[in-house]
Amino acid sequence: MKIKSKSSLWHNIIEEVDQQLSLIPSHDVDGTPLEDSIRFDDYKDGLKELKIKTEDNKEISPIHTALANQLVFDELASRRREGNGK
Repeated sequence: MKIKSKSSLWHNIIEEVDQQLSLIPSHDVDGTPLEDSIRFDDYKDGLKELKIKTEDNKEISPIHTALANQLVFDELASRRREGNGK
C-alpha cells in the first residue's frame, strides 16, 4: 500500500499501529481465540495507550477505545480469512 500523504506524523502513526497489530497473537496462552479471551482488552488497551511524538515533541494518543477495539477485531478476522492466524 502506498501512502499518498506527506505527513511524517501520519506515517509514524501508521507504522506504530502496524507494528502493534502484527504482534497480537491469534490465541492466548491457554489456546483460547483472542476474541474470546480475557486478554483481548490488554491488546486493545495497548493500542489505546500508544503515544506518538509530534515534531514539536508533544505526545499524542491517536487511537481511541472504539477504534482500538475495531482494529484488533479486524486484524484477527483478516488473519483468519487469509488462513494465517499466528
